[in-house]
Amino acid sequence: MSRFIVVLAGAVVLLGALQWTIPKWAARQVANQVAAQDGGVRPQVDIAALPFWIMAQGQFQDVYINVHDVHVDGMTLSQAVINWQNGQVSLPALSHNRLVIEKPGHVNVRIVFDGPALSAFLAEQGPIQNPQVTITNGLMTIQGRLLLGQLSVPLNAQGTLSVSSDKKAIIFHPTSVDGIQLPVLTDLQIFQIDSLKLPVAMVIQSVALRNNELIVEASTP
Repeated sequence: MSRFIVVLAGAVVLLGALQWTIPKWAARQVANQVAAQDGGVRPQVDIAALPFWIMAQGQFQDVYINVHDVHVDGMTLSQAVINWQNGQVSLPALSHNRLVIEKPGHVNVRIVFDGPALSAFLAEQGPIQNPQVTITNGLMTIQGRLLLGQLSVPLNAQGTLSVSSDKKAIIFHPTSVDGIQLPVLTDLQIFQIDSLKLPVAMVIQSVALRNNELIVEASTP
């Protein structure tokens, strides 16, 4: 009986060690993959999977990724934080560097842009040519040229941001143009989340301007 107890205790210790080491090992692999694709920027990655062998089926309870100064489509984000809960992915697809989601679970994303990163983003996504963005005192200033059909007109506007009613877009509300206060707000859509072609459907929960940065929080519906 005593030998059985020793063996059982050893098995419990081994399972406990595996429960701790295997998610840690998987987290390191994810961090290495992100760093390899991003020129060396290594994120903080934590994975929770209980019991650990559900990872053999691509399942997990929680994946947390926090990366600073990450390069995405030619622009640099000050920070990106992803928290993915109760999801499942295809391991065969991952072995071929493809992300195939079998169970979306719930995803929260927090992205932080500074002025130069936001300028680069708007140049790719928005109706503004050669945009230059600055953020001061809770207001955003956009300079560049605005495309109106076939016309391109100068733009120098200051205003605030909000989320559209369908939570799919970020709306710029100019309060002044060329230093002249506007009597009526004129909305300008500067970002559509569906344009990112994310692997799961996302909606924008909030936008905030503070500390010279734009902070966007989004999640699965």
